Amino acid sequence: MKYPYLAFSFLTIFGLSLASSQDNNEVLNNQQVRHHNKVIKESAFNSKMIKTIGNFDNGKREGVFVYIDDKGKLIAQENWSNDKLEGVQVTFHNTGKIHKEESYRNGVLDGPFRINYKSGKTQQTGQYKNGKKDGEIIWYYNSGEKNIIYTYKNNVLDGPTKTFSKEGEVIQQGLYENGQKIN
Repeated sequence: MKYPYLAFSFLTIFGLSLASSQDNNEVLNNQQVRHHNKVIKESAFNSKMIKTIGNFDNGKREGVFVYIDDKGKLIAQENWSNDKLEGVQVTFHNTGKIHKEESYRNGVLDGPFRINYKSGKTQQTGQYKNGKKDGEIIWYYNSGEKNIIYTYKNNVLDGPTKTFSKEGEVIQQGLYENGQKIN
């Protein structure tokens, strides 16, 4: 839940910076303004609404980018390095709760991920390795209990699977090898 605060702080500081030096702005087109190396994209629906804030270094995305919807709510926050996603990318439900957290390395999904219900409770967790699901992928009931566990290798079902009742009892098990069910 730290991400909205980071974005708010970033927007507040950046907004104050813009207000203090309006004369350094360069209009790129009717919906973009370059302020030093920061590019601000305004909404096509409301030219007064900032939609995207981020930094460019020699024409490449660098650092934190923040995306905002037409109502001023945070949609996503990403980290970029040398024009490639790097670190954690966070997207938000329209409720303001985190929808998805995904890890990137050199522009490729790599590391843990979490998907949440609109309520904010966890829906799915797992791991990516070089852009492919790897290891246990766990689905949860909206109440928080485990629902299904799948095991992946190189984005293919490979290993045990389990399905649980809402009470936590195993109600079904299976075994996969290289995508084929063997049990």
